[in-house]
Amino acid sequence: MEPELIIGPLAFEPGTINNCPERNNHLSSASHPVQVQEMFSQPFRCGAAALLIFPSLVLAQTAPASVKAAKPADKTKDTSTAQIQTIEVKGSAAHYDPRRDDTASKTVLNRDEITKYGDDNVFDVLKRAPGVTVTGNVLRMRGLGAGYTQILVNGDRPPPGFSLDALTPDQIERIEIIRSASAEYSMQAIAGTINIILRKVVAKPQRDVRLSYNHSSQNRNTSVNGTWANKVDQLSYFLNAAAWRGTNDYASHSDEEFYLPSGQISQSRETANNGGGAWKGMVLLPRVLYKFDNGDELNLNGSAQASSNESAYRWVHTAQFGAWPRPDYAEGQGGTPAKQRVLKGDVNYVSKIGGGKLDLTMSAERSRFTSDSDNVMYTAARASRLERNWDTTTLASRASMRGKFTRSLFDDHSLATGFDASRQKDDQARDRHEQTDAAPVTETIERFEPRIDRFAAFIQDEWNLRQNISAYVGARWEGVQTESSGTNADGGISSRNHVLSPVAQFLYKFPDKSGRQLRLALTRTYKAPTLDQLTSRRYEATLNTRFSPDSSGNPNLKPELATGIDAGYEQFWEQGGMVAISVTRRAITDYIRTALVVDPNGRWLNQPLNDGDALVHTLEAEVKMPLKSLIPSATGVDMRASASRNWSEVSTVPGPNNRLDAQMPLSANVGLDYKSGDFGLGATLVFQKGSWVQVSEAQSQRQLTRRDLDAYALWKLDPRYQLRVSVANILGTPGSWYERLYADASGISRQAHVMPGAIRTGVNLEAKF
Repeated sequence: MEPELIIGPLAFEPGTINNCPERNNHLSSASHPVQVQEMFSQPFRCGAAALLIFPSLVLAQTAPASVKAAKPADKTKDTSTAQIQTIEVKGSAAHYDPRRDDTASKTVLNRDEITKYGDDNVFDVLKRAPGVTVTGNVLRMRGLGAGYTQILVNGDRPPPGFSLDALTPDQIERIEIIRSASAEYSMQAIAGTINIILRKVVAKPQRDVRLSYNHSSQNRNTSVNGTWANKVDQLSYFLNAAAWRGTNDYASHSDEEFYLPSGQISQSRETANNGGGAWKGMVLLPRVLYKFDNGDELNLNGSAQASSNESAYRWVHTAQFGAWPRPDYAEGQGGTPAKQRVLKGDVNYVSKIGGGKLDLTMSAERSRFTSDSDNVMYTAARASRLERNWDTTTLASRASMRGKFTRSLFDDHSLATGFDASRQKDDQARDRHEQTDAAPVTETIERFEPRIDRFAAFIQDEWNLRQNISAYVGARWEGVQTESSGTNADGGISSRNHVLSPVAQFLYKFPDKSGRQLRLALTRTYKAPTLDQLTSRRYEATLNTRFSPDSSGNPNLKPELATGIDAGYEQFWEQGGMVAISVTRRAITDYIRTALVVDPNGRWLNQPLNDGDALVHTLEAEVKMPLKSLIPSATGVDMRASASRNWSEVSTVPGPNNRLDAQMPLSANVGLDYKSGDFGLGATLVFQKGSWVQVSEAQSQRQLTRRDLDAYALWKLDPRYQLRVSVANILGTPGSWYERLYADASGISRQAHVMPGAIRTGVNLEAKF
């Protein structure tokens, strides 16, 4: 039966708070799941609708004075001596700072900070951001990664098949790092939210192009990025295009050993891996805006992304001691060419209505991903071989609608309410061919067709309790229904969950414009299981070991729920300096842990399950200031530094080091920037402390301590041209390094892996026409 989505009246956007009209576009907040039950049951459909309907009824009865009908004048009253009192209110967007003025804690990276180092991807940009760490292509806040840290593009989840690798820094207007959840956005933000805002329509002509080349001993990459934008009367248009291509080569080394309980080594082997490949792609981002005479706006936005890559690899096991279970594949090679296409379009209409602003967006997305994985493995002396060919095609589509209505209510209140509904469909087909030695080829065709329906409704209110005290309260109801079918009986999924998430945040500014302020946030957030975690179908590893097991999902998973409290102190100075200290606590229930077990067939299997609780604590500090405030002669030099200390415990895993999600215990960065006339340079040192993590009673792993030093120099050759030279990973930190242990009654298995790193240089030429 199709779920019934009840969409009530839309909602209200904050008005003028703290004399800052621009604040309406920069609200953020947090939220609060209470319990998990059947998502689309009648009581909760009514509850979601009431969340929207009630504020609308209130607004209908409490129109502000500016829109009420004027009363007839009292002719008996003498007006000859009446005086008209004039109140003048002044405000400027130039004085608005979301970090300082928003009730919810937020850090915003502007375009200058995003493009400063000439990076060719968003991950290198964010690794220098305060409170953010990057592990591979996983973005982490509070040391917690995918699922705990929410990633948004323009306030929405990226479409199916979309990759952040396709976003170049030139296409980004700003990046918002939101430390607490927001009722307006999804509540899947236990650690926080990173919202990437793409560039949009401009108010004046813009024609520019940027040519980039990055080189290291492992990678070569060339890209071109251009923007063409203008405004003609009431019509504005914007087109950004980027194209890139590159190649890479890599080599890595790993060791695997097994020790008996007595400490005697019984197995040992080394593995050499090498490979490489090429990639290319392009993306187009067209936008058109038309402003009507009555102030309404119509926005048409689109994006088209196409990319492809080809990779090849070879590995060789060299046995040092002992025998390995059969089939003992000693050598393997293969390749995985892949292609990806993503199309998206949306229509946005903004209208002033009912004393407020209505913002409606309808969007549609479609993607296609194909890959051809060829693998051949041999035993020693090529006595036996296994050939495996998997062809996979995934078609994904999503349609969504979002609405928000905002307006001022009573004195100093900014009320907003809205909804978000979407349906996503995937169609995955996999054609598997396998052959062992001279045996006939076996063919298996698998299909997997999941459908995900989401509906959310929210309400939020921000107001000034007093001149120096502002508050934010909100709530968001989110429901998710997942259904799927497949060719195999265990491929089906049926899952329904809902979460109700309230939030409250407060900002107190000390009097006398001292620049000192306190923050407090109370939140309830959640982490939903992914589609792969819910899928019961099994993926079989080519070499089944403790360190490369099979994997399967669990349709009975429930979301993780988190109750949180955030408190912070901030100090701002007129010269542009600031210092901030904050502490957070997250108490998580129904923690999802991946358990490693041995199945009845003797194969190792990874499978997720809800297992116990977890507790997370974080202490963060940040400072930014012009260096001349400390050293008067250091003009033109800006200093910035941040540090994050993270702790966590999982109740069902024995300590010590039983941290959640391989949490990074300590990260820090410090940077200096110098500018004089048309010349500028800067450097940033990023530190991430690695350590042992107890994953389960038997499993533990150790991560690399990373030290990344990056630098840049910028010359403005003339008003039209500028040249940027950058150097990344100056210290040559390895690309990846880890060590894993598995210990049980039979002994200890150990695996260590290292991939060398390389210094990367880049040259960027930017031109304006």
